[in-house]
Amino acid sequence: MRVGIIGCGNVGLGMHARGYRSVPEVEIVAVADATAERLALAQRELGLSQRDCYVDYRALLDRSDVDAVSVTTPQNVRPRIVIDACTAGKHVLSEKPLATTPADADAMIGAARQHDVRLATMHNYLFFPEYVAIKEIIGAGEIGDVEVVILNWLGVEDRPGSREYRPDWRHDVAVSGGGVLMDMLHCVYVATWLVGSPIRKVSAAVDKRLHPEGTVEDAAYCRFEHEIGFSIVNVAWGQGPGSTEIGGSRGRILQFNEAFGTTPFARHDRLYVINESGLSVREVSQERRSRGIFEDFVASIRDRRPPRASGEDGKAVLEAVLGAYTSAAIGAEVRLPFPVDHPVYLRGAQGIRELTCAQDSRVVTRRIFGVL
Repeated sequence: MRVGIIGCGNVGLGMHARGYRSVPEVEIVAVADATAERLALAQRELGLSQRDCYVDYRALLDRSDVDAVSVTTPQNVRPRIVIDACTAGKHVLSEKPLATTPADADAMIGAARQHDVRLATMHNYLFFPEYVAIKEIIGAGEIGDVEVVILNWLGVEDRPGSREYRPDWRHDVAVSGGGVLMDMLHCVYVATWLVGSPIRKVSAAVDKRLHPEGTVEDAAYCRFEHEIGFSIVNVAWGQGPGSTEIGGSRGRILQFNEAFGTTPFARHDRLYVINESGLSVREVSQERRSRGIFEDFVASIRDRRPPRASGEDGKAVLEAVLGAYTSAAIGAEVRLPFPVDHPVYLRGAQGIRELTCAQDSRVVTRRIFGVL
């Protein structure tokens, strides 16, 4: 399979290029980026000729020898590129978040369906061995029915974007669609996967402690009500504890990283299971299978099946994040999914400015998401 990478930033040239190169049946044949310096770097690192490197991504999509593309641009420009790729008959692996608005996510999903191509979302933590091991323990019935999943990711590194583009773009809501929760929405889909049912309601609070000049949150504390069960997700840029704790009807699971750090910035350390048989420590591979998401994407194309993390999955997680932002702003629980005429469905976090916000919420007092 021949693939192209659209967006040659740190994620595109790092994770995606490396991931595809680890899958034997895949060849990277073209790249596109609007920044000349990143394009030149991609050419050197991937050993491509100059004619395989494009400033205009549409020229890449015109190539008949490109079967699929990764779209690793900032999310504010991602929907148009993904829709154009689907229209050109290319399968797409989109970075997360799928978009900044549910309306755009729906348009992307619709384009993939219309043109009969796979649309996968980069939910790569589904392949992390510690979470795979936890899911297997749950599936084996060792703790009974899952009642609550608690993810503490309070030590997230605030890694800048590429120097040649705009290092601080994740702090601008107009580009990123949100702050640390949007950036690390991995915690939301991991929690949903471990609970085993979709999110239907959310209540949350957010704060901005570290970056007064930015327009996004740098901490989010969320309570999700699923169709069955609950999850609590706490995430922040900075220094803080990291852990996974799961309560079941007949036992519990606890997972910690080295120095109680946050996934993926600290390596897995211990996995405990406590049930009627007592306490046991489970062995987990130290290998983080970053290539798993790429292997699955390729297999979904080859086998004509949905990818492990589909466009629909990407939209559901995006709505959960935006639901948390909305709850934090209005000071009330939010039901999901959003109605299609809701300002947040149409305009994402920037639509929160059109809502009646609680004046004592930190969204208002810290002027998060451009709320005044």
